[in-house]
Amino acid sequence: MSSEDPRSLNRRWIQAFNDHDWQGEAACRTPDYLGHLSGMPAPLDTNNWAGFMQAFTTAFPDAKITVEDDISEGTIVASRWTITGTHQGEFQGVPASGRRIRVTGVDFSRVVNGRIAEHWAQFDLMALLQQIGAIPPP
Repeated sequence: MSSEDPRSLNRRWIQAFNDHDWQGEAACRTPDYLGHLSGMPAPLDTNNWAGFMQAFTTAFPDAKITVEDDISEGTIVASRWTITGTHQGEFQGVPASGRRIRVTGVDFSRVVNGRIAEHWAQFDLMALLQQIGAIPPP
């Protein structure tokens, strides 16, 4: 079991995403990891999560997550974050628009034996789709 606290683990996991360090990102998760995301009909297992991360960063290769606030208690860590990037590849059937995105979100992660076992993320998917031109603004 890692002695790393959940908040530090979460920050390391996010930094691995920002660095596109997929081996490091995967090392932060348990083998039976489940990710619950806005707009997904079912949780993503570890392999589907890795595929989603690859697809997202293909669409937004300069994507960066900035943690605005985070707290942890026991085995749970919660974050409020902003993701920015440029739509340079297809995303959910929408061809690259070249547009910049800025989307906010919150998440909770449950840590087991020093690794993230389960993750719940809520983010403004509507704003993301509007920003890339997939749907008109209100």
